[in-house]
Amino acid sequence: MKLIRSKKTGPGPAISVYQISKHEVEWLLAVLRFYPQINSDYHQITQGVASEIVAGQQLLEEAMSQRRAEHKRKLDKFLAMPGRFRQEAPDQFHLTLEPEQVEWLLQVLNDVRVGCWVKLGRPELEPMFQRKLTVEESRAMSAMELSGFFQMVFLGAYEGSEPA
Repeated sequence: MKLIRSKKTGPGPAISVYQISKHEVEWLLAVLRFYPQINSDYHQITQGVASEIVAGQQLLEEAMSQRRAEHKRKLDKFLAMPGRFRQEAPDQFHLTLEPEQVEWLLQVLNDVRVGCWVKLGRPELEPMFQRKLTVEESRAMSAMELSGFFQMVFLGAYEGSEPA
């Protein structure tokens, strides 16, 4: 997957067009189906007076739950949109994304990546490969790594990298 062009339609970030292979389309869709991974209570407020922490924690959890629901709604719409991946050749597709779509896709991918890492026990990379993984752990590890790959591609375009 690579950025092939950015289209400036006015002030602000440009619309991005990516060239993506059939396998990468399948991988991206599979990773996106892992969303959500992080529970609304994952983030914890740890500083302040006890009563303020409890009230703040409840507000944080509500906000995170609303954010998850909004991302899930956008993701369902994204996945259901016909022609999202426009075929250009037998194994090549184009994916066009608005700047806002890149932003929330990065957030969704980060949720998957961090959530899988948490479910795997927050491992360091080396010890993870020193033992045999279960099927569920292998899926989580794959989703975590693929999420990171797609984040790198989107961040490169989002930060203004020139197309290759």
